[in-house]
Amino acid sequence: MHRPARFRLRCLLEPTTRLGLLLLVVCARPALAGPYTDAGHPAIDMSAWGDTLVELIRGPLDIANPAAGNASFGEPDAATGPAAANALDAVSLGDGGSATLHFPDGIHNGPGDDLAVFENGFGFLGGLFAELAFVEVGTNGLDFARFPATTLAPLPVASFDPIDPTDYHGLAGRHSLGFGTGFDLEALAADPLVQSGAVDLLDIRYVRVVDVIGDGSFVDDEGQPIYDPYPTAFAAGGFDLEAVGALYVFEPGLAHGLLAGGGGLALAGAGRRPGARRRARRARRSGARRPGGWPAALAGRLRTRLRLGLAAIGMASLFTLPAAALTATFDDLGLGAESVLDGSTLAGGFTSGGVFFENTYEPTFGSFSGFAASSTTDTTTPGFGNQFSNITGTGQGGSAGFGIGYFDARLELPTTEIVQGAWFTNTTYAALAMREGDAFSKRFGGATGSDPDYFKLIVEGIDALGGSTGIAELFLADFRFADPAADYILDEWVFLDLSGLGAVRALRFGFESSDVGAFGINTPVYFAIDDLTTIPEPGHALLIGLGLALLARRPRDAR
Repeated sequence: MHRPARFRLRCLLEPTTRLGLLLLVVCARPALAGPYTDAGHPAIDMSAWGDTLVELIRGPLDIANPAAGNASFGEPDAATGPAAANALDAVSLGDGGSATLHFPDGIHNGPGDDLAVFENGFGFLGGLFAELAFVEVGTNGLDFARFPATTLAPLPVASFDPIDPTDYHGLAGRHSLGFGTGFDLEALAADPLVQSGAVDLLDIRYVRVVDVIGDGSFVDDEGQPIYDPYPTAFAAGGFDLEAVGALYVFEPGLAHGLLAGGGGLALAGAGRRPGARRRARRARRSGARRPGGWPAALAGRLRTRLRLGLAAIGMASLFTLPAAALTATFDDLGLGAESVLDGSTLAGGFTSGGVFFENTYEPTFGSFSGFAASSTTDTTTPGFGNQFSNITGTGQGGSAGFGIGYFDARLELPTTEIVQGAWFTNTTYAALAMREGDAFSKRFGGATGSDPDYFKLIVEGIDALGGSTGIAELFLADFRFADPAADYILDEWVFLDLSGLGAVRALRFGFESSDVGAFGINTPVYFAIDDLTTIPEPGHALLIGLGLALLARRPRDAR
C-alpha cells in the first residue's frame, strides 16, 4: 500500500476519525461497475498458511527514481502465518518487488479457489484504497506459473486515488483488509510449465507475490496496461503483503496413516501378549520368577515393538506417493487427424486418463450409443452424417481430441472420487439442427424467434452402491429470455463444476428439451465433452491409520 505511515496510524488509532471516514465511504460510495464481484475469503476459510518467507526482494520507492531507495515498511516475518486483519502487520514490496512463501504441506487443486492472498487495503471514496500484485505458484521453488490477469480499468490512477476492484481479475489486492483474494489453480491447467510437469497443481509448495507497477508498464494477458495508484514514493509503497493462505492442502498420505497406525500397534500393543497379566499374577502368587528377570522381558518387548514398527514402515513404503487426480483429455487414444473411435471394435468402451467411457455399438446399423471419441473438425455440415464433430472445431483449449456423448452416455471412475468438472459444448449436428431446423427437429425460437425453446444437459452422480448423489445441469441452448438478444445456442467450450455431486463412482448423462414429440426429444441428443478432471476422495489414509491405532488399544488379555 502507498499511504504514508502517519495517515495509516491516524486511521488505526483514532476511532472517531475512522468512524467518520467509514460513514463517508458508506454514504458517498457509488455502486462498483465492473463484473468481477467475488466477495473474497476471510481468514477462517484457510486450512494452512505460508510459514516461511524464502525470498523477499524489495522494489524501489519509485521505479522512475531508483536513487530514492527501496520500500522498507514491515518486518519480513509479518508476511508469514495467519492474516490478522492488522494493517501494520504487513510487508511493503515497493515497485515491482516480490515475496515468496513456502507451504510445507503443499496446496492441492480442489474445487473453486485453492489459495488466497491478503493485503491491507480499505474501502475509500467510491472504491478500494489498495495496490495490486501478480501471483505465481511453483512446486520445486525454481519454476513458477503466473495466474492470468485481466484489467478493465482504462485510465491511470493517481497516488492517493482509489481503484474499482471489480475492474480487475487474477490480481491480488482486490479485497479489503481481512479478506483474501482467491485464486483457482485450475486456471493454470494450460500453462506450459504445468503441461510439462515442472509445476504440479496437486503439490504447490511455493507462492510468489509480485507487485504491479501501476504506471501501465505492466500489462494483463490481453496486453492491456494495468493501472493502480502511482507513484507511491514512500516507505510503505507498493503491494503490502499480510499473508497467503491455502484453502486446500494434502490429505495425509496413506503412508502417514499406516505409519501412525503401525506405530500405535508397535508402541501401545506390542509389549503385551494374550494372557500376560494373568500369567504375571499367577507367577507372583507362586513365587516363580521368569528366567533372566526384567532385563530379558524388557528386551523382548523392545524387539517386538521394533519388528512391528519396521513392518508398518515397510507397508507404508508401498504407498508413499499421494493419489493423483485423473484428467480425461481424449488425446491419449491415438486418434489421427479427422478420425473417430465409435465403438466398432466392440470393446464396450474406451479409457482416457483413467476414466472408462462406456459404448454400445450396433454393427448391423453401424450405430452407437454412449460415448465416442473424435478429432473431426467439421463445423458447417448439418445432419446425422456429421455427428462426431463439435461446433468449435477443436477440443478444449485447441486440443485435437474430444469426446462425443449420445443418448444414454455413462462413464465410470476407477475408484470413488470427486469430479471437479469438465468442459462441454454442442456437437455440430445438434447446434445446426437447433439453429436451422431439420426434418426431425424444429428451429429454436420458431418462425418469429420468440418460442421459449431450450436444450439442457443433465449430469447425475452415481455412488458406489448405484444410488444418485445429485444432478448438475448445463443449458446447451436457451431461448427463454425476455430479451431475444440474450437467446443463445452454445458454440464455445464452457466449464461445468461437478464437485457438488460429491464422491461418485460414475456419471450418467441425460437431456431435457422443449422440442418433444411422440417418440421423445426431437433435438439431436448429443453433447461434446473434454478435459474431465477428478479429485481423489480424501480420508482413506486416516481411516486406515485410525483402524490400526484402535486395534493397538484393544485389550490383549480381555479373556
